[in-house]
Amino acid sequence: MGKEIDLPGMIGKICAIEMARRNCRVTIAGRSPDKEAAVADIKKIAGNDKVEFLKLNLLSLASVQAFAEDFISKNGELHILLNNTGVMMCPYELSEDGPETHFATNHVSHFYLTMLLLSLLEKSTSSCIINVTSKLHMLTSVKALNVEKLFHYCLTKEAKGIKNVYVNVAHPGIVRSDLLRHALEKETLVKRYSEDLISISTKDGARTSLYLATSPEVESKDIRGEYYVPFGKAGCPNPYSSSDKNAARLWALLKTF
Repeated sequence: MGKEIDLPGMIGKICAIEMARRNCRVTIAGRSPDKEAAVADIKKIAGNDKVEFLKLNLLSLASVQAFAEDFISKNGELHILLNNTGVMMCPYELSEDGPETHFATNHVSHFYLTMLLLSLLEKSTSSCIINVTSKLHMLTSVKALNVEKLFHYCLTKEAKGIKNVYVNVAHPGIVRSDLLRHALEKETLVKRYSEDLISISTKDGARTSLYLATSPEVESKDIRGEYYVPFGKAGCPNPYSSSDKNAARLWALLKTF
C-alpha cells in the first residue's frame, strides 16, 4: 500500500509528482485555484490518480483547523508531512488571527497544522515531518527581521523527540520561483543575476526535501532534529537556533496561539 502524504507549498508540486510516482496518496493543500488545477497535471505525469486538493489558507487558523479535520476524516494514516509553503518580503499586513503575515504563514500555521495532524503521524509507522526553511536563517539574531526562518529550525529541534516521527528541516537552495516576487518585481540586473547565475530549478530545489522524506538513511541513521542543505547533506545551522533552551521557549510560546 502506498504511503499517505500531505504537501502544501510551491516546490510541493515537484515533490508531489515524485511521491505519486512512488504510489503515494498525495494531498496538495493551498488557497490558490492554481494548486487545484495542478492536480490533473500531477496525475497525468505520475500515472497515479490518488492525488487530491484540499483548500488551506495559512493566514487563518480556522482554515487550518478545517483542513486538518477534513483530512483526518478522509485518511486513516499520514506518513509524510511537508511544511513547504512560505512567503517573503510581502507588504506589511496582519493575519485574521493577529500575527504578522510572514510569521503567520511561515511559522504559526505550520506549527498549528502539525500539532493537529500529529496523532495521525504518530500512529502511521514510520512517518516524517519536513519543515522547509532558508539559509537566510544564518543571518538571524533575536532582533532580525527574518526570525521566522530561524523558528522553523528551533521547532524542529524541539520536536525531534516525538515518538515514531522523524522531524527534520530542509534548506532547498536559492530556487527560481515566485517567492521573491515582492522583492524583485521589475526586470533588474539583480533579478537576472539571481535567476541566471546563483539560483537553481524547482526540481533541484525539491531534492533535499525528497531525500528527508524518502531516503531509508533517515531511519537507518536515526536522522532527527537536523538541518539539511542541497543536495541531501547535513548542514550547520545558526547557533541561536541550535539552542535547546530557545527551542523550548518557542514551543511554549506557540502553544499559546
